[in-house]
Amino acid sequence: MIFETRQLVFSNTALRNAFAWYQTVPNQTELPHGIITSVVPRAGGGVTVFVQQSGASKMRDVTFLASKTLAVLLYFCRKQRIPIPRDAGKDIAAADDSIILTIDNRIKTAGPTG
Repeated sequence: MIFETRQLVFSNTALRNAFAWYQTVPNQTELPHGIITSVVPRAGGGVTVFVQQSGASKMRDVTFLASKTLAVLLYFCRKQRIPIPRDAGKDIAAADDSIILTIDNRIKTAGPTG
């Protein structure tokens, strides 16, 4: 068996872009339309997204749990054509103002038959 471990570090700019892509998903209702002003990573891999909606005087903050944040990042990776093995283990963690996605993949191997 071959073990592969990769870490993708999403800078704060990349996080804002990822959630901006998520805003465009048809029928999603968690994140309102508007300008994403900041994304604040939380312990455990969740984030809080701050959105300035058109005509609103106050910022709106939306909190995403780690599982939903992971889904948004995987969607973003697909849109950016970053290959992520479907069957690999995935985990996220906060690091300063970024999120680290760790991918653990196990590849079965075989020898020649004979």
